[in-house]
Amino acid sequence: MPADTREKILNAAFTVLSRQGYENTSIKEIAEEARVAQGLVHYYFKTKQLLVLEVLAFVCQKVELGVEGEAGALEAFEQTKTMLKDSRDSNALYIQLIGVSLHDAEIGAAIKEFVTTERTHIEGIARQVLAEREADPAPARGIAGVVWAAILGIMIQGLVDREFDTDEAVDALAAMSLSAVFTSTRSATTNE
Repeated sequence: MPADTREKILNAAFTVLSRQGYENTSIKEIAEEARVAQGLVHYYFKTKQLLVLEVLAFVCQKVELGVEGEAGALEAFEQTKTMLKDSRDSNALYIQLIGVSLHDAEIGAAIKEFVTTERTHIEGIARQVLAEREADPAPARGIAGVVWAAILGIMIQGLVDREFDTDEAVDALAAMSLSAVFTSTRSATTNE
């Protein structure tokens, strides 16, 4: 039962946070949505910040790739397109928490860790593509930074403009990212 109660609170918190935003949500409202006592929310989550960070981790569970190299990169871009379409509420909460993190040290540390983890994941994919092409792995970190920044930008544009074609933007990002790897490969072979 405790795991069910905890998950029930996380689902309720996500619902209320998505509807009202971080600043306008109280623990009391989350407890009411979950149909549990307010004290029970505090039992599982000592602060509102901890609850919100757990909600973000809960809704942003990573999907593992089944393949590596360029095929894995293309699969990751396809998953990104799905995430942008199917997870608007999660994306909106994430973007809002990035803003909150600028003024809240606890949320800031967790958001930094989340961003670093995502960027490191992308860097691993870039390294696989570079290795597959027998290229210097040095550009992987820079490619990862640019790809993650672009994904966040696409996410924001999709949230503020429902007419914005996120699929088209992700496809362009994939083409540019993979061509950057080709350029790195060509530069490496030219310099030999």
